[in-house]
Amino acid sequence: MATVVSICNLALSNIGKDNINDLTEKSAEARACNQFYAQTRDVLLQSFPWAAAGKTLALGALDNDKPGVWRHSYARPADCLQIRWIRPRYSADAAAPPETLNPDLDEAGREMQYPYALEGDRLYCDLSPALLRYTCRLTDPTTYAPLFIEALSWHLAVRLAMPLTRDPKIRADAMALAQSSQRAAEQAEANQVRHTSENFVSELIAVRAHG
Repeated sequence: MATVVSICNLALSNIGKDNINDLTEKSAEARACNQFYAQTRDVLLQSFPWAAAGKTLALGALDNDKPGVWRHSYARPADCLQIRWIRPRYSADAAAPPETLNPDLDEAGREMQYPYALEGDRLYCDLSPALLRYTCRLTDPTTYAPLFIEALSWHLAVRLAMPLTRDPKIRADAMALAQSSQRAAEQAEANQVRHTSENFVSELIAVRAHG
């Protein structure tokens, strides 16, 4: 089971440094992990719509301070790293063929995009009610897929390389592996979404055929 310390130790091993037992220990490795882990995790989470970090909720209305521009104002969730969409109703993340009769898909099967603006802790749009789908700050490492952990460990290794090794080549090698491991994680995620979508459409067609 993955922990923050185990992910940090993967990153440290990637650059040839000793492991740590705890983030509170008095070592250069622990101090560097404390400095860079959360930022590295959040950047990786924000960079791609990972399924595990997807969250949907009804937005909480605020007094609208831009009535001449937008009809409604809402509170941005504190754990929101990246907005995926704002809609008047729920629908799946992945675009599906139009035969699914998804009300948030156009005739070509593309997801409809409802306009919004983000300013600080406020979201503005013309929808009421409004549902927000976003990438959250997912801090529980037990929910991370193995390939995501691999990518995170290499991205963290990039951040740790110069403070702990002072070797630009180690950092460059870690960067190349961080990029390739992230691509592998993203491809696995995309394949899973595609497989799920295809199964859903197949099941829907089968239900209609026997309806």
